[in-house]
Parts: sequence; C-alpha cells; structure tokens
Amino acid sequence: MALECRDDLLETAAVLDALALCHGPGSYLPRPYQEVAGQSPAQGVELRTDASDMADQAVRHDRRHGTSTTGDLPPALEAGCTDAQRDAVRAYVRREWLAAQSEFADD
Repeated sequence: MALECRDDLLETAAVLDALALCHGPGSYLPRPYQEVAGQSPAQGVELRTDASDMADQAVRHDRRHGTSTTGDLPPALEAGCTDAQRDAVRAYVRREWLAAQSEFADD
C-alpha cells in the first residue's frame, strides 16, 4: 500500500513540477503563507510553491517508508525553509520520477 501511495504522490509531484518548470525559475511563497484579501501571488510563484509542497510530501513519504529508489533524500521542508531547500525537494522528485520511468521502460 505504501508503494501505491508513493506512486500517486510521485506522479502528482512530477506533473506539478513540470508545470512549474514551464513558468521558469523564480522564488516561492514563504512557509507558512498567509493569504491577504485582494492580493494574489503571481501564477508562477504559486505554482512553484505548490510543486515544492507536493514534492515535500513525496520526500516525507519516502523517509517514513524507505521507498526512495535514488537515495540522497533532501530534508523535509519546515517553516522558514529557503528557496534552495524547495528546489532540492523538487529536484529529488525529478530524479525519482526519471528512475521510475526508466524502470518502467525496462519491464
């Protein structure tokens, strides 16, 4: 069951990451983020933030269940995390996704 859940997390995180990459590099919203009425963040910033939050869920899952296939898990995101830490969890998901696709192609 942990592997099935991981597949869903990884797929969702990879799709969000791909969409965020289409908007180019940039910053993230602070963690935690409080919405302010009448103000909305730029779409790319919000998408990058969502992608890193979803990637963080995949990292947390892999840490909890030992399901990483590439190893070198970055730390889970915490309040006040840096853009570099957010980039690291997204890069981890990309590595895991590519490894899963390579494994699938070999079958």
